[in-house]
Amino acid sequence: MSDLPAVIYLEADGEVTSVVRRVRAADPGPVILVTPGRSRATSSVVTLRLLARAGSADGRSVSVVGDALTRSLAAEAGIAAFATLDDARRAEPGAPGTAEPQHASISVVRGPVTDETAPTLAAVPLAADPADDVTRPVAVVRPAPRPRGPAHTVITGRALQVALIGAITAVLVAALVAAAVVLPAATVTLAPRSVAVGPVTYTIEADETERRGGTASATAEVVATGTYAIQQAASGAVVLFNWTFFPVDVPAGTFVAAGEQAFATQADVVVPRGRLTPQGTIAAGDAEVAVVAAAVGPAANVDANAINVVVNEDVDDRLGGVPENPEPRVLNPAPTTGGVDTTGPEITQQDVDAALEALRGDLAARAAEAVAPSGDADEILLASELPEPTITGVEGLAGTRDQERAEISGELPWEAFVADRASIAEMAEQRFVDDPEVLPDGHELLADSMEVAVGEASLAEELIQVEVLVAARAAPSVDRALVMERIGGQTAPAAEAALADLGGARVELWPGWVSTVPDMDWRVDVRIGGPDETGGPDAP
Repeated sequence: MSDLPAVIYLEADGEVTSVVRRVRAADPGPVILVTPGRSRATSSVVTLRLLARAGSADGRSVSVVGDALTRSLAAEAGIAAFATLDDARRAEPGAPGTAEPQHASISVVRGPVTDETAPTLAAVPLAADPADDVTRPVAVVRPAPRPRGPAHTVITGRALQVALIGAITAVLVAALVAAAVVLPAATVTLAPRSVAVGPVTYTIEADETERRGGTASATAEVVATGTYAIQQAASGAVVLFNWTFFPVDVPAGTFVAAGEQAFATQADVVVPRGRLTPQGTIAAGDAEVAVVAAAVGPAANVDANAINVVVNEDVDDRLGGVPENPEPRVLNPAPTTGGVDTTGPEITQQDVDAALEALRGDLAARAAEAVAPSGDADEILLASELPEPTITGVEGLAGTRDQERAEISGELPWEAFVADRASIAEMAEQRFVDDPEVLPDGHELLADSMEVAVGEASLAEELIQVEVLVAARAAPSVDRALVMERIGGQTAPAAEAALADLGGARVELWPGWVSTVPDMDWRVDVRIGGPDETGGPDAP
């Protein structure tokens, strides 16, 4: 056993079942529980007593560090409580708390058992002393003897006979009264010694659950953060003219121009020679070839016949024949087109992913809000695992141009199951009462001593399962015949010693000259209770 105390820091929402496990896992010796402002495991006297019992069962003394309210509850539960951790560490090991001793009532009624006198066990939570040995006074209900007296007599002709019978009866009654006054009597008060039972942990499955369900809906905005650029060169076709009598080779890449806009030919061509006309002029040979603007942009989109210059001088001289030839060596029969240089907004895949993440988070938050506990303390609510949401408006959105914003939407179905906390507690109490391994041999549960703490819950398919801690106190079963068998003819000290294993015993003899317990059963009054309830001897 370690002399250094084990320190366990509690969380605000920690259940008593998890704290019990942590206490039992600590090394034997002092255990200090440090609580926040409020903690479920230390919010009531019942849970504090369960923690104390869990520690003492394995040789651990439990103390608490907390605020004023927690220290007050701990004192009521019989646990040492301190304002700071240093105070708790400086305290003497195993320093006890302050708690009132507890007493449970067991009624022993002489005479036949009826529905009114039969003992019952009520499994209702009641504060219990964490000590293992507690003496519990038990009240005894003893039916008052029926008064006896002479019956009314009707005076008849047999008056003398009746008067004689009455006189004899009176003498007998007087004799009995005299005997009752002078014969020895004893009063035995027995306070059974109780022992702690538990705490025992049960997994309770709710026999009835309520299903709740619905669908959460939400939308999210996709904001375009990307841009796109379109840069294309204008294209078209030109006709090259040969004004000589020899074919002219024009290689691909030969530049022609329309003002400052240059275009390059896209293929090698041979421009056929010109022909002499009857009028004595030359009809130029011609060949068509595709051209592409040398620079991107709309400026190269020129009108028809705007391309009229062969930039390459050698090619121009070979096509023109003589420098003074005024005829064109190149023309574009149709306008050139396709020249573009522009940018704009574009929705990227990253934009879509960011909107999807935001939408899923919003849907999950709305579903969680829908299944949040109603605040009813008697309700245990557990939500099923959420499925994947259904989202629309995403298909083909990535890569969309000239659109700065778009909207996507989603739906998320949810369901939850609800069980009644009180029903769970009642089922745990019944399990405890029916458990054959709970009670020590020869013991019975004390009425109103049972304590129940509902702990962590889980959901298995559609069934709610809850961990519940149950504890109580039990006392030896006391039989009046056994008491009489042990103490008959014994002195008061010997009789008290003979009953010591059943609890605290006090034997009073009457009158003063009596030294032993009478063997006459009817002269011994056995009371199952405490010394504070007895007063003086009940001499008839």
